[in-house]
Amino acid sequence: MQKVYSKHGILAYPAGNTGVQMGGWFKEEIKTLDDLKGLKMRIPGFAGEIMTKIGVLVTNIAPGDLYTSLERVTIDALEWVGPGMDIKMGFHKVANYYYTGWHEPGPDTQFYINKKKFNSLPSDLQMILEVAMKAAASDMYTYNYHLSVLAWTKMKKDYPKIQIKSFSKEIVKELKKENQKLLTEIKSKNSLFNEIITSQENYLKQVRPWTMISDYLYIKENQ
Repeated sequence: MQKVYSKHGILAYPAGNTGVQMGGWFKEEIKTLDDLKGLKMRIPGFAGEIMTKIGVLVTNIAPGDLYTSLERVTIDALEWVGPGMDIKMGFHKVANYYYTGWHEPGPDTQFYINKKKFNSLPSDLQMILEVAMKAAASDMYTYNYHLSVLAWTKMKKDYPKIQIKSFSKEIVKELKKENQKLLTEIKSKNSLFNEIITSQENYLKQVRPWTMISDYLYIKENQ
């Protein structure tokens, strides 16, 4: 992070994230790749680019117009965040299919600090800022996780027709393939991007085995 932002005279620190994001609200069930072709969906960023490659008609609509667009079927689906934030938007009132995530395991937010100003502070104040940012980052994740627990409980109770679905293996395989192609393409054009993604891929190889024998098996064996 510091390497990326230092040329701008900025220090960057993790500010917390909202955890795994859901795959979106859909008016109709998605069973095959063909069900996605021609489907109108609001989903921005990398995920939007990948969806476009498998035939989704991606559109970006202002947040204030999303509910009406989904209700009137101007769009067929949309991705927002998760229950804790989605419940305020009301999407659960007009779409019965809520798909699990595939694209954002933990969207991170960041604190930006003027590097010269930070370095001009005495060391004790620098430490106070760093500790405060770490505390805020941890609190944001915990708070958002709890909000989603409460929101999903309420959604299930008030709108029992909502069905939690996951994309089929066929769809996920195609999404992974297009994601990798997009990463490879950008890595070949941008050395810094290549360095960042390669670092993440190498770390994932280290951390995934531990995840599988800790969190994953704990949840699987205690269902």
